[in-house]
Amino acid sequence: MQLTQDEGKTWTDVTPPELTPWSKVTHIEASHSDAGTAYTAVDRHRLEDYRAHLYRTRDFGKTWESVSSGIPDGSFLNCVREDPVRKGLLYACTEKGVYVSFDDGDDWQPLQLSLPVTSVRDLVVHEDDLVIATFGRSLWVLDDVTPLRQMDAHVAAADAWLFRPGAAYRVRPGGDQGTPVPMDEALASNPPEGAAVDYYLKQKTSGPVQLEILDSEGKLVRRFASNDELRKTDPKDVEFPMQWVRDPQPLSAEAGMHRFVWDLRYPLAQSVHTTYWGPAGPLAAPGNYIVRLTANGKSSSQPLTIKIDPRVKATQAELTRRFELASRLAARLGEVSSAIQQAGELRKQIETRKKESGGYAELQQALAALEKKIEVPAVPDSEADFGLFGLAMPGEVNPPLPRVASALTGMLTIVESADAAPTADAAAASEKWEASAQGALARWTALQKEEIVSVNASLQKANFKPLKIEQTPKR
Repeated sequence: MQLTQDEGKTWTDVTPPELTPWSKVTHIEASHSDAGTAYTAVDRHRLEDYRAHLYRTRDFGKTWESVSSGIPDGSFLNCVREDPVRKGLLYACTEKGVYVSFDDGDDWQPLQLSLPVTSVRDLVVHEDDLVIATFGRSLWVLDDVTPLRQMDAHVAAADAWLFRPGAAYRVRPGGDQGTPVPMDEALASNPPEGAAVDYYLKQKTSGPVQLEILDSEGKLVRRFASNDELRKTDPKDVEFPMQWVRDPQPLSAEAGMHRFVWDLRYPLAQSVHTTYWGPAGPLAAPGNYIVRLTANGKSSSQPLTIKIDPRVKATQAELTRRFELASRLAARLGEVSSAIQQAGELRKQIETRKKESGGYAELQQALAALEKKIEVPAVPDSEADFGLFGLAMPGEVNPPLPRVASALTGMLTIVESADAAPTADAAAASEKWEASAQGALARWTALQKEEIVSVNASLQKANFKPLKIEQTPKR
């Protein structure tokens, strides 16, 4: 091992004295944070010495110390790297996997995760990702090592710890709805789409774990809990094998390290009917947010930054206009969908009361008259259906609730389809359909206050259970 401090004019032998001939120096890593510090990996397996030989100097090679505690025999070294962000965070690639040290090499532990036991020949830290090259097992990537950079004694001692998430890029997934790549093709998983939030639990929590996303003003954007009932994709909604479908995963309340990915979307109302293809809630605008973790009654928060896709040329003002319109459409869609659910439940109650009141002719007539006034979903007319490839204005004076819901779904999908300000046509059509939604909701409210109240009076007079409209819970 030779050292130069004058750009190659003169060299000094700084070989550790413990090294004997035929010891192969596989890698020397100069520290990113200290000029006099370096690390070297030495391979002696050709001499039938399969131990990990790792050395550290802090005085430009004048003295060296062995720092391989925790790396077992048989895992001889191929390389060592220092993290470019956190001082003292080291990665070692060995013949049987990857190891990590949080204390400048004094102690090591496996960083194996899903990596098979294989010879790791080289390793590089690319921004926030760890990329390794193996012998015969391809390239592997550990996405987002920011939690490793924050690991310290405080984390180990805490009952629960929320790591500061790295910046999330607001990148839209492909939307061509093409056939997925066949499983027999060689491919690797893409990194998760959205903001990766890492947290640690020392023990399984006694109650649900909750994760909240707040905007810069402290307003709630999204709430997740470990006891959420998540939607599962219906196989009938997709035209390809279910093995390609990746349904949302629940927040974990088990002990250990966990990663949860927020898709950067606001929620839709629980009443909105969604499928694998959508609709989806509005995409959050670029900016500053807050992540809050609550476990065992204690909360902690960390800042989160959402950055715009560098390929997008829209201004912040244009994206804000898009978000505001999408939010209004999503809110109206939730209200209309809730009314449709309530109308469907009301129809079921009416059918039950009609069977119960067979001997009451006037009551039967009142129930039948009320039933006719309910805007019930019908088989959609293909000519009147809302098309995503053309904007349609309301063609009726008072379009029914199902027609309004279909139109709002289409308008939301159109507005959300691009990172740009809404077009004039989209804004005009949205305004018309929002007005139609207000009219349909007003008719539904009037039906509850007038018609249902009148029928309930007759039902109670005849000692029958009144009709009841249940409020749909929000998501």
